[in-house]
Amino acid sequence: MTMTALNYIQSKGFECKKEGKEIVLKDCPFCADSNFHFYMDPGEDGLYFCQKCQAKGNLITLKKHFGDLQSQSSNGNTFRKPQDGIKQAFPSPVKAKILDEQIVLQAHERFLKDEEAVRYLIEERKISLETAKTFKLGVEIDRAGIKWLTIPHYSKGRLINIKYRSLPPAEKSFRRVEGCPSILFNSDVIEGAEEVFITEGEIDCLTLWEHGNKNVVGVTIGAGSFNPEWIDQLFKVKKIYLIYDPDEAGQKGAREVARRLGYDRCFNVLLPEGQDVNDFFKEHDIFDFQTLINEARQFDIAGIISFEEGLNRFSSEYSKPEQKTGLLTGLKPVDRIIKTGLQAGDLIVISAQPKTGKTSFSLQIVTFNAFQDIPSLFFCLEMRPMKIIQKIISHETRTPIELIGETEIERTRKVYTGKPLYLGYSYQRPDLNGIIETLKLAVRRYGLKLLVFDHLHFLCRSIHNQVQEVGLAVQAFKFLAEEMEIPVILIAQPRKVQGDNIMTAMDLKDSSSIFSDCDHLIILHRERLASTGKEIKEGMQTHDQAYDPITLVRVEASRYSAGGETLLYFHGEFSKYEEFKKKD
Repeated sequence: MTMTALNYIQSKGFECKKEGKEIVLKDCPFCADSNFHFYMDPGEDGLYFCQKCQAKGNLITLKKHFGDLQSQSSNGNTFRKPQDGIKQAFPSPVKAKILDEQIVLQAHERFLKDEEAVRYLIEERKISLETAKTFKLGVEIDRAGIKWLTIPHYSKGRLINIKYRSLPPAEKSFRRVEGCPSILFNSDVIEGAEEVFITEGEIDCLTLWEHGNKNVVGVTIGAGSFNPEWIDQLFKVKKIYLIYDPDEAGQKGAREVARRLGYDRCFNVLLPEGQDVNDFFKEHDIFDFQTLINEARQFDIAGIISFEEGLNRFSSEYSKPEQKTGLLTGLKPVDRIIKTGLQAGDLIVISAQPKTGKTSFSLQIVTFNAFQDIPSLFFCLEMRPMKIIQKIISHETRTPIELIGETEIERTRKVYTGKPLYLGYSYQRPDLNGIIETLKLAVRRYGLKLLVFDHLHFLCRSIHNQVQEVGLAVQAFKFLAEEMEIPVILIAQPRKVQGDNIMTAMDLKDSSSIFSDCDHLIILHRERLASTGKEIKEGMQTHDQAYDPITLVRVEASRYSAGGETLLYFHGEFSKYEEFKKKD
C-alpha cells in the first residue's frame, strides 16, 4: 500500500487539521512557526507550501528533510538525519524576521569610502579589498559614534543575519541582529564538498578563504556552541578540519564539536600558542599552514587514550576541584550519597515496583539539568511527549494534572522556553539497534550531556530469549554511555517482590547483568497503604493514595562509592520529589 502524505503526517505524530481538500500542520517543519501556516495535499504527491517561510516541495522532499529517505554517498555509506521522534520540549519562539539587503549594500558602500576602515582590514587583518567586496563587508556608525565592521551572513543568496564587530579604537565587542537565525558563515560551500575547514569565527574564515582555502566555514555563535542544524548540513562531509584557538576554551569547543560530528572524520589543527588563524597568517604563508594540516590528528576516541594524554587530562581535571563532580540529580540527599555525581560514561539504573514513581524521579533529574542549560533528553517508550509535558507542567506549577489550565501552561512555557530539554518517542515498534542508533544521532545533533531511557523491559519483550535480550540491551546502553561520553539513566523493572519487602539488586527482572554492568543502581521503595476489604468493612479509616509518600532511596554500592540510603517525600498529586524533613 502506497503511503499518502496524510499517512506520513499521522505516523510522525504531527498535530494537523483539515481545511477543504488540504491538511494544515500546526508546526512548520522548516521555520517552526506554530500558527497553522503549513498547507499540504493529503494524497500521494503531498505538495506543500508554508505561508510563513515560503518553503515548498512534495512528500519526497519532506521525507528527506526528516531523514526518512535513505540516500547513498559516493562510497556507499547510508546517511540518515537523527530526527526520529525527538523534539525540544519548549523551543524558543522563532521570530520570522526578514532583513532588508539595502542595509548591507549601504554599509558596504560606506566601507569602500572609509579609508580608515579599509586600511584596518588590509593592514591590520591582512584581508584584501577583493575579499571584502566578495563578502560585502561594510561599516555602520552607532549613535555613540563607534564604528562597526558589518559581516553579512548569506545562505543560498538570501541575507539571514548580520554580525557587527567594533572597530578600533573602540574596545573589542560583537553584536548581531536579534531574532534572526544563526547560520555557519559561508555555509554554501558545504554542499557537495568532501572536506571542509571550520574556524572559530568569521574573520578567521575570511583569512583562510583569502589564502586559497575556499571550502571553509566559520562558527558565528562562539567556540562553545554548535547548532543542531549545522550537524545536519555537515552530515555527508567525509573529512572535517577543526581550526579553533589553541587556548583551553578553543580546544574544549573543538573536542565537543568533534564528539558531535564524529571523531572518525574530524581532525584537530593545532595553531601556535596564543595565535588564531588571522594571527598565524600575519607571520606565515600557506605552505606553513599546509604543514599544520599535515600534522593534524584525530581526537582520542572514547575508550582509547594514550598514557601521556591520560596523565595530562588527569592533571588538568584534578587541579580544578570544580571539575571533579559530574552532573547532579538536583536532589541534595541523593547527591550527598553519589559524591562523584553522574559522570560521562556512567550507566545509572533506576528500579522500583510499578507505580512507585520511577519515571517522575528520572524526569525530575532531567528537567533539573536542562534548567542548568545542560542539554538533556528523556526518551520514553510508554508515554508520548504530550503526556511527559503534562507531567512537567504539573511538577513545575505544583498543580494536579486534572487542574492544569492555560495559566499553568504559560507559567511553565515562560520558565522552560529555550532550555535544552528534549523529549523522545518511538513512532514505530522499537528494536534495540534502531533505538541505540537514534540515540547516538540525537547526542551528536543536539549536543546531549544527559540521557534517560524509559524503559528497558518495554524494549526487550522476547518470548524465548528474554534474559539474553535484556543482557545485550544493558551492555548496549553501557557502550552508548562510554562512546558518547555522557551519563545514561536506564529505567528497569524488578520481578515481583513479596509484600512490602524492599527489593535488592538481585530482584532486577530477567538478568543479573543489569547490576553487574551498571555504575550506579538506585532503588526506590514506598510502603503500600491501601486498605484491605476486611478493614473497610470493619469501619477503619481509608487512604487517599495507594502508597506512602515517604520514599526510601537506596543507592547500592557502586564502582565509585559505598552507596547509602536516604528518604525523600513524593508529592504524587504533582509528581515531585523533595527532601524529607522529620516533624519536630
